[in-house]
Amino acid sequence: MLVTTNLLSLSDPQIAAMPTVECGEQLVSLVGLHPRLSIDDSAENFACLGYTPTFSVRETVAHRLVDAVSNLPEGYSLLIKESLRPTSLQKFYFERRLKRILAENPGMNEGDAVGLTAQFVAPPWVAGHPSGGAIDLTLSDCNGAELDLGCAYDEDEATSSGACFSQFAGLNPIARAHRATMFAALERAGFVNYPFEWWHWSYGDRYWAVVKQQPHAVYGQVADAETSTA
Repeated sequence: MLVTTNLLSLSDPQIAAMPTVECGEQLVSLVGLHPRLSIDDSAENFACLGYTPTFSVRETVAHRLVDAVSNLPEGYSLLIKESLRPTSLQKFYFERRLKRILAENPGMNEGDAVGLTAQFVAPPWVAGHPSGGAIDLTLSDCNGAELDLGCAYDEDEATSSGACFSQFAGLNPIARAHRATMFAALERAGFVNYPFEWWHWSYGDRYWAVVKQQPHAVYGQVADAETSTA
């Protein structure tokens, strides 16, 4: 059973209405940042993403990720799946999923389709990944082996039977414990979770600003750098 009441979607008007005052922080690489913070540079992950990521984030996000791994109990690490994403790619992902939802639901109005799309792919005008403030990650052991979080990274509601939702009630006890461990560390470090995706966390973007009741976001979109497709 999954309770979806009061989940804040990225399609909510208050996200788009949140102003951004760009703080000008530089991007830093996550590669080698901390012994218990690793990146998934596997061919399988790159194929899943559809491009070769840079694994960069804003400076404060990097510091807070170090705080997060320091908050984890011994024996646990964080594995980064994706961080900074080109705005052009965000737009492509969003439009591709929106077209699919409209095709699968004849007669659905576009506003409702945008809402469904935004549960899994952020509208490019509010997305956190292009700002350098969002990361997708999972919990791993100290050898970098992924642990059971209830479903695979990037599985949507249909594929995961709802287990992609952060508060999915049907988790097995091990997956539930792993989520609790990871969530506690990231929340203590100041990140907010997107409740439709257990792996998506952010700091400084519009979604974070709304959840944390801040006057404005501090990270705007980073200009696209050249990327390679996987």
